[in-house]
Amino acid sequence: MLAIKNKFLTFKVRRGLHGNRYLPKAFSYDELKKVGVIFTFDDLKKHEAVKTFIKALKNDGIEVKALAYKPKDTQNFEFYFDFFEDSDITLFGQMNSPYMLGFLKQNFDYLVCLDDVLNLYMQYMLVNAKASVRIGAAQEEAHFNNFFELMIKPANTTNTAELSNDILTNIRKISGNEQ
Repeated sequence: MLAIKNKFLTFKVRRGLHGNRYLPKAFSYDELKKVGVIFTFDDLKKHEAVKTFIKALKNDGIEVKALAYKPKDTQNFEFYFDFFEDSDITLFGQMNSPYMLGFLKQNFDYLVCLDDVLNLYMQYMLVNAKASVRIGAAQEEAHFNNFFELMIKPANTTNTAELSNDILTNIRKISGNEQ
C-alpha cells in the first residue's frame, strides 16, 4: 500500500514541478512579511535549530509559519510545531491533515526547507505551497535542485543549525541588509 501511495505522490510532485512556471520575486529582507518553514523531525538537535531559526526571523518582525513531517516512530519533542504524519495522506495521495491543508493555503514571501535530503513529502510541500521563493540546501542529486530558487551549500549540510544560519545570512546579504 505504501508503494501505491508513493507512486501517486511522485506523480503529483512531477506534475507540480512542471506547473511551477513563474518568475520568482526576491524581497528585500526588510520587506519580508511572511516566511514558511518546513522540515522533517529527525532529532532533538534539529528541533532546537529550527526553533532558533524561527526565533531569529520573528525577532526581525517576520511572521513565520512552520510545518513538520513526523515519520513513523519518531518523536515530536515538545509539540512546538504543527505536524503531519504518513497516516494523514490517503492511499491515493490526498491530504487529510488540517495543518498541512492550512499551510498550503497561505501565501509566503519565502518558503524555507530545512532538510538536507528531500523526502517525498517535502517535495510535495515545495511544489504545492504558495511562495515567491523556495530556499533550501543544495542537493546531492542535481534533479532535486529544481525544487529551489535559492540553494545554500553549507560545509556540513546535515547540521541544521549551520544550514539555517547560512540561509539567514544569505537572504540578509542578498537584500543588502547584513545584520
